[in-house]
Amino acid sequence: MNATASSADSAPAAAGPDLAALRVAVIGAGNMGGPVARTMLAAGVRPEHLQIANTSAESSRRAAEELGATAADSRDEALANADVVVLGVKPYQVLDLAAELQAQLPAGAVVISLAAGITLAQLEQALPEGSPVVRAMPNTPISVGEGAVGLMRGGAVTDQQHRLVHALFACAGVAVDITEEQVHAFIGAAGSLAGFAFAIIEAMTEEAVRQGLQRDLADSLVQQTMRGAATMLLESGVHPAVAKAGVCSPGGTTAEGYAAFEREGVRAGLAATMAAAAQKSRDMTRD
Repeated sequence: MNATASSADSAPAAAGPDLAALRVAVIGAGNMGGPVARTMLAAGVRPEHLQIANTSAESSRRAAEELGATAADSRDEALANADVVVLGVKPYQVLDLAAELQAQLPAGAVVISLAAGITLAQLEQALPEGSPVVRAMPNTPISVGEGAVGLMRGGAVTDQQHRLVHALFACAGVAVDITEEQVHAFIGAAGSLAGFAFAIIEAMTEEAVRQGLQRDLADSLVQQTMRGAATMLLESGVHPAVAKAGVCSPGGTTAEGYAAFEREGVRAGLAATMAAAAQKSRDMTRD
């Protein structure tokens, strides 16, 4: 995928724009809006300046307490004087929400949509003319600073606003600029991939238990080893195939296990899993 990372991708939040005075409204702090709010707070947005507006005051309060943010009494309150507005609602809701914001959106506020399948053109048409719009495709590990975010820049977004958005995601793990055509591959390779990784880790843990390990030990061994393998690749830059060859001794246990990996079609199954997620993204965009 020909995505490019900006210099802000791995820089500390302090190296980018000052976020201490920035006001952020998160409309829908659920499965994706919540982690996005968390990473923006980690980047330097002040808790009293990040307001949560969910479907009810009670839901907003619970989310704000969990995230360490501020609950808004209403959507109007959250939007008042907001510099950045995050649309964290479901894809089927986002265009209706954008249309409702026509009269509420502060002039010049950057709108960040987290909705898969809803294009920049659709968002720009629903929002006031000239609104700066960014699509962000994050995955849930951004909530612990180990995730990935794909950013798509709308036509009205200035260079300064583009830098601001990168600064907001500076603590996410990796934030890269991608095109709307690349977003489908990004979803397969990052956006949905955390869910697939959880399923793989679950399957390996269950097998470790079947082989005789206590569950808590199996949990820690599998999770730590997966984390360590990924860290080795990230820090060394070694190609995965080379790293794999380094642990496959002739006639050894890893070589025997890897033979079963190929024989059982695990590689093809993983490819099909990622391809299915990417295709669903394309289908959603066409709907």
